Amino acid sequence: MKAVLRFFKSPTEKNPHYTLLRNSGIDWTEYADGLPFDVDDPVLHFLENYEKNPLVVSGWFDSTYYLEMNPDVRRDGANPLVHFLIYGQSEGRPAWMDEDTSSAGEDVVPTDNLVVELDPGSVLKRRLKTLLRDQGQIPTDFDAERLSRWIDDLVEVSQYGKAVIEGFFDQSLYEAIYPDISAAPINSFHHFVNHGYAEGRAGWLDLDEMLTEGGLERNAALETVLVVSHDASATGAPVVALEVARRLAKHFNIVTASLKGGALRSHFLEASVAHLDAPGDRGVGTLEYCLKRVVERTGVSAVLLNSVESIDMADAAARLGLPTVSLLHEFAEYTRPVGKIGRMILTSDLIVYPAESLKKSGLRELRAKAGIKNQPNHLRIQPQGYLGFKTHSDDDWVLRQYLGLDKSDLVLVGAGHIQPRKGVDWFLETCHHLREVLRDQKDERAERLQFVWLGDGHHENDTNVSVWLDTYIQRKGLEEIVHFPGAVHDVASALSDADLFLLTSRLDPFPNVAVDALNADCGIGLFEEASGIADFLQEHSARAVLGKYGDPRDLAEKLAENLDELISRDGKNSQICKRNLDFETYVNTIRRLMAEATDRRQEIDQAIASDIFDRHFDSDFYGLAFAPEGNREDYFLSLLRKGVALAKPFPGSDVQTVLDDASPEDDFEALVEKVMTTKVIDMPVQRLTGVGTEEIYKGRIALQFHVFFADLIPEYCAYFRSLADHNVDLFVTHVPELTELQVEELENAVTGNLHLKRIENRGRDVYPFHRQFVEEIHGNYDLVGHFHTKKSSDNAKGVGDRWRRYLLANLMGSREACNEALGFFLEQDTGLVFAEDSHLVDEGGNGPFIEKLLEPLGLKRWDHYRHFPLGTMFWARTEALEALLEWPCDIFDLPEPVPYDGSVLHAFERILPQLVKAAGFEVKRVYTSGTHW
Repeated sequence: MKAVLRFFKSPTEKNPHYTLLRNSGIDWTEYADGLPFDVDDPVLHFLENYEKNPLVVSGWFDSTYYLEMNPDVRRDGANPLVHFLIYGQSEGRPAWMDEDTSSAGEDVVPTDNLVVELDPGSVLKRRLKTLLRDQGQIPTDFDAERLSRWIDDLVEVSQYGKAVIEGFFDQSLYEAIYPDISAAPINSFHHFVNHGYAEGRAGWLDLDEMLTEGGLERNAALETVLVVSHDASATGAPVVALEVARRLAKHFNIVTASLKGGALRSHFLEASVAHLDAPGDRGVGTLEYCLKRVVERTGVSAVLLNSVESIDMADAAARLGLPTVSLLHEFAEYTRPVGKIGRMILTSDLIVYPAESLKKSGLRELRAKAGIKNQPNHLRIQPQGYLGFKTHSDDDWVLRQYLGLDKSDLVLVGAGHIQPRKGVDWFLETCHHLREVLRDQKDERAERLQFVWLGDGHHENDTNVSVWLDTYIQRKGLEEIVHFPGAVHDVASALSDADLFLLTSRLDPFPNVAVDALNADCGIGLFEEASGIADFLQEHSARAVLGKYGDPRDLAEKLAENLDELISRDGKNSQICKRNLDFETYVNTIRRLMAEATDRRQEIDQAIASDIFDRHFDSDFYGLAFAPEGNREDYFLSLLRKGVALAKPFPGSDVQTVLDDASPEDDFEALVEKVMTTKVIDMPVQRLTGVGTEEIYKGRIALQFHVFFADLIPEYCAYFRSLADHNVDLFVTHVPELTELQVEELENAVTGNLHLKRIENRGRDVYPFHRQFVEEIHGNYDLVGHFHTKKSSDNAKGVGDRWRRYLLANLMGSREACNEALGFFLEQDTGLVFAEDSHLVDEGGNGPFIEKLLEPLGLKRWDHYRHFPLGTMFWARTEALEALLEWPCDIFDLPEPVPYDGSVLHAFERILPQLVKAAGFEVKRVYTSGTHW
């Protein structure tokens, strides 16, 4: 049985169960016919009096029958229809007695007997005893009475999420691993016993098995830092993490962690006081659970993360309030899923990039996917330095000797595991073109060229890359001069035997092998904008050439032109490496940044505790769907400390303007105070109280409603009925044909007349609104409301539904709320009322379209468009929208598909406040406490 949250009786419809029932499609007017005369609200009455006044929907649902057939629902005190809609339908529970299977009074076991026989508590306890005995958790001679008391206590504490059975089940862990169960209104302990165990779900993790004592002794005088690597493979990023851990161990107690195993695990173990084999495939919640216990055991006070692939651990650390520094080595363009780099940037207290080009890549994604308007202040540039690391020593191994090459041969080397990103095909093309260019120049060195690719992955059964490389080699006659020796233990030694190193990757951050080549004094050839090392080589005027991105012919020509200098081995490149790529300098930078991250975290904690923040921050309003789990106050302030914001901290906030004027050097305490006190003055926010007004607006109201998704008509009609105190005619434009029942619903939803017009699907909701306003509404009505069946099915799942319900709840959420919102028009200077929105928006790609709409009106564009009826639902005085008469009738007549952004339709909603103000009227925004989307 799923334990349903009981309905807390309230006269307000803000309770989600009220909204669920009101929008269920049930004809509540028919139910109301059988109720006492003094009942005002049939939905609320049923929620409170379902046993006294049961609900019967013929052929579908009988509330009395549902309770008789589902005694667990009756025992829990759950409303039968609420339970049926949320759970019963999908579970196939009986809700209507079919005449074929039973007659009234026949074959129905008395309810009391059913409760005794099927008491879910008893079933749960019996099943739990069986599971524990099967797992060897209970000795066969254990005292039965004592066992029952223990199980009773366990069931009791599970109501608070505290059930723990050592070695078998931990409720907080179970909810961390399975957030869908945690979010559902069910007892997760009951779920595990009844379903989860049989489904193979994990209920326990043994930290003793995951946390292994390391090779170093703990020093009580030192702080403890966790160094996280996404895996322990002998590849670039983990090698960097390992060397950082080794060197930081002089200054901290180091606990290492890897989210996957690998060949370097034993090395991580040697470099730490403890090593965590973290369950990286279990999600953020599980890592948070594990990290919290590691902190309790080891005293970890800060976290250093290596690679964007450690993002889940970064989220876990942020949720626990630990200072974080992340070393990012990836381009956003090839990191998946899209948005992961941006998530890492927003999560970490400080970010260290090896080069400016990678930083720019991350910022591009941040702007495109997160809509960040300001450049964050926590991004740092520091190349990681020369490692000289090798996993195995083989002093007798020499590249030329191994390949049988002559000392006079010119050896060009590329390196990396063979895969598309590494550009092995571009390497071969460059080599081929270089030989052709040298031959054209009659340069005898063309016949002494040898091309070597170091790295695993080349084999005859690989049809993704190898087969095409082999085909190219054969077609170009390169079989005798191209070599694939595989991976080598000592890349530095191999490069000392090479004349040129070619970095031909499509994108490669700051590869260790390129640093190895620099240290070996190799000449280097590479592509522009393809790696962070390209930035570094240009900055330091290294002995290197850069070809146009993805143009092997251009790179080959530049190699040929500068070949003498490139192969000179004059010591220039090795000196650049020694002077500017010292690994100890890199580690000292990390130490300094760890201290800075700790200071930043303390500033955030102090801001949370400040009176001004506590008084103004509205957690419900800020309750973003895309915010991570945890403390919203901390999330907002951690972003603000980075100089960015994703949403407003309270209704009416003008946080974006504050950030536009801010400087990275600003005092954080002062910034917080300014952010929490700066409001948009010319569009004030009015909070709707839900108690109504003494005076009702009596003007003529036209409600313009555009229908594309006809299945939403019942939901909208439920809201429209909140306008019962007003004189409202309903103008409906609809794309699909409407049924008789839908037309009847629309007719009964308002006090006035219904006007229907079927139209083509053009110009979304704006085109039909514009035409009806100009042709039928203006001059005949005092106010106009515009609403439409928003689903935004192209957005993330559920966003359109949440957005729609948020707008409707704030503009006509109840009879009292409608009276309040429309009551603002009793003030003759009010021209527009729309819902305040916490999201930070701007004009997007709509600048040219804004100008197109304003030009015939003789208006100049505003500096920015940040506050407008997002979603294009609003109330307006018709006089205030007279500018709509100036536009040609087809200005919004756009065929589908309309772009997600960048059109006159998107420009229209942005300039509505400007049109109203230009007409001499004021703009108000409304907000109902506790709502968000």
